[in-house]
Amino acid sequence: MSTKTKRVFITGGASGLGRALAFHYARAGWHICIADVSDVRGEETRQELQRISPSTEVLHRHADVTREEDLQAIADELDQRWGGLDVLINNAGVAQAGAIEDVLISDWEWILNINLLGVVRGCKVFTPIFKRQGHGHIVNIASMAGLLDVPRMASYTSPKLPWSHSQARLSKN
Repeated sequence: MSTKTKRVFITGGASGLGRALAFHYARAGWHICIADVSDVRGEETRQELQRISPSTEVLHRHADVTREEDLQAIADELDQRWGGLDVLINNAGVAQAGAIEDVLISDWEWILNINLLGVVRGCKVFTPIFKRQGHGHIVNIASMAGLLDVPRMASYTSPKLPWSHSQARLSKN
């Protein structure tokens, strides 16, 4: 596959912001792989994206960002199929509202495992590809909610603090 066509992978790509981003990249003619836990929405989105950009490859893969092995399987496939990746968008996220004293610790763990550790897993799995290539971009979706005092949303807002905007220099070593 030609590396002249740009390549993007988006977690949570079958709905919301992830879906909107996928449509943006489809209109720009990129190869797109979306991952989502919903196979029905994922396949519907894939078909719509393919209609917009029939000359590029559009993939949907089932992935749960709480499972590093799901992301690793996709990274391995994209590396082999496309010869690498240009942009990783860690977008998958969940929300829950409730007073801090009412939200169960198990709910906090669920949210943090997706909204925070899902991002960490995506970075961990795809960084070796970017280092080997000597280029690549990682976009970690944060939220203004992480900067605001949103009542009854502590479990959502805490892991949504914006990540550092510093750019790491990629080395082949």
